[in-house]
Amino acid sequence: MRRTPFRTGTILLAAAALIPAATWSASAQPTADAAKPQAKPFVQGTQTVAAYDYGKAIHERIAVDVPNTDNDENGKTDQVTVDIIRPSEAAAAGIDVPVIIQASPYYAGDPANYFDANGVRQVYGTWLDNYFVPRGYAVAFVDMPGTNRSTGCTDVGGDFEVLGTKAVIDWLNQRVPGYNPDGSKAKADWSTGKAGMIGTSWNGTIANSVASTGVRGLETIVPIAAISSWYDYTRSFGVPFYDAYMEFLYDYVSNDKTPRCVALTDEVEQDSDTRTGSYSKFWDPRNYRLDASKVRASVFAIHGLDDENVKTRQFGEWWEEIAKRNVPRKIFLHQGVHLDGFSFRDAYVDQLHPWFDYWLQGLQNGIMKAPQATIMREDGSYTTEAKWPAAGVKQTKLNLGKAKNAKAGGLSIAAASGDPISFTGTADESLDSVVLDPTTPKTDRAVFLSDTLDKAVRISGTGKVTVRVQSNRAAAGIKARIVDYGTATRYTNVTSIPNTPTCWGGGNALDTGCYNKTKVNSAVSDAAVVVRTLADVGHYKSLNRKESLKSGKWYDLTFELNADDIVFAAGHRLGLVLTVEPDNPSIPFAGATLKLDPTHSFLTLPLTGYTQSLATAGAPQARVVASDLAQPEPEKDPVKLMQQMVEASR
Repeated sequence: MRRTPFRTGTILLAAAALIPAATWSASAQPTADAAKPQAKPFVQGTQTVAAYDYGKAIHERIAVDVPNTDNDENGKTDQVTVDIIRPSEAAAAGIDVPVIIQASPYYAGDPANYFDANGVRQVYGTWLDNYFVPRGYAVAFVDMPGTNRSTGCTDVGGDFEVLGTKAVIDWLNQRVPGYNPDGSKAKADWSTGKAGMIGTSWNGTIANSVASTGVRGLETIVPIAAISSWYDYTRSFGVPFYDAYMEFLYDYVSNDKTPRCVALTDEVEQDSDTRTGSYSKFWDPRNYRLDASKVRASVFAIHGLDDENVKTRQFGEWWEEIAKRNVPRKIFLHQGVHLDGFSFRDAYVDQLHPWFDYWLQGLQNGIMKAPQATIMREDGSYTTEAKWPAAGVKQTKLNLGKAKNAKAGGLSIAAASGDPISFTGTADESLDSVVLDPTTPKTDRAVFLSDTLDKAVRISGTGKVTVRVQSNRAAAGIKARIVDYGTATRYTNVTSIPNTPTCWGGGNALDTGCYNKTKVNSAVSDAAVVVRTLADVGHYKSLNRKESLKSGKWYDLTFELNADDIVFAAGHRLGLVLTVEPDNPSIPFAGATLKLDPTHSFLTLPLTGYTQSLATAGAPQARVVASDLAQPEPEKDPVKLMQQMVEASR
């Protein structure tokens, strides 16, 4: 059950009386006009094609009521602003069209020349309108509540942000009123009532959240690098990633037009409780997995396996919840960081186009019979899978050990062994370079390696780490890194190819709809960090409460890893590297030493492939070469991460 967060605004109890129930009832559905012709020139066989002139498209701006809400407490019903572009030829012929929606808190950053003298959007800053409007779709951009030209206050993923955006789906289905700039009623009688939501980062997050309301008319969502739990976006098992991050997020997007919205900046931060990092009721409405049972829309999830902004746990746990409910779903996993799926051009569009055609146009194109998963492998090539996680995956327990004279600890299915191992952290977070040269003893890490793999082994899904540790300080964090040790050609990035413009539909002087081609780049490296996950030892009992640690006492802590899909090739080693980390950025940390009991610590991974290679205890006697990593150090500056979110969302 979704709970309304504390102190987030006023509900207008009398506002419902202003809307005639017969006109705007929750059960109202768009009615088909029998006189309207059914021929659709944009449909050829089982796909849509470009049939309409983008240059003649209708542009309009609508203000949609958010019923019963006055979150900014100004005495007026909150409204969200919607920019719409739709084919004029379809309107003239009486052909209703579905709507692709991208809601965002970032549109205040759009240039002034994106709008005409009347404030009507002329440029959408995306390929979606250029490509889909000629194919018989409308595209709508939504200023999320409390941002840009929408009223109310934002609440960073909370109920008002969600319900305010949901109102647009309700307006398309004639359940709530909307208004033209002159104040006249605006009716979406040109719409089929079917809508899909798409977006990257926060824009994709709002798609997850609106789907979790179960609103009728939302047929599909395409969350790209999207959040499914704001707690897990801002914290990792009790460790906040940044000090006052919720306040930073709120202030970054809020239009702050009323004293109430200004006051909420501090309230959101205080209620989020950075000082303890604990989970509380504040996070419930921002945890969309809790309402996965309400999801009616199909889900096409896209995520980068090296995304350290919106970490892979966000899609992994969302996927698990919707899979339990048999939600129709598809997934596209790439090796990149925090990116829009369009970064990969044809590989992405060739799947998105038929997905929308099936769910929004009703075309029987076989997309749901196609493989469920498309995965970019480590070298940048693509493969498909009938389902995800991969068929045959088994949660496999890998024990830790430390043989005498071994240059590193062992990681295997064999029985755990070894004496306690101590490792020390400083006031600073460790860097990925800590995993290099793993067979050289160092005091700032604990390293465990498998034997050399005879054949390939694959992780597909979500694993977990269990440790038994002592701490010499009252607080300490611990980070687990899963490492692929072995020389290989690995993905590095995707870049634009200069002077190779390809047009993705119609356009005009301001918005050509043309983008340079891209290419996937790779390089040879001898190691790759494939999973990074952080936890607070003080939250060993529960995420709801942090405890001070007592010297000499053993603590058992289990935490889930970020989801992944990685193939460890024959000849490689699978590694686990543990480090001590600060437990909270808002509280000074002078460093700590953890003592690990390997006989009560283990790694559980969703494995498939030749796992017999892991049967014997790894105990490397010779040096394991690892001097360079495939990827650069993940970005940790919150300002730069926000810039990533904005750019990825365009």
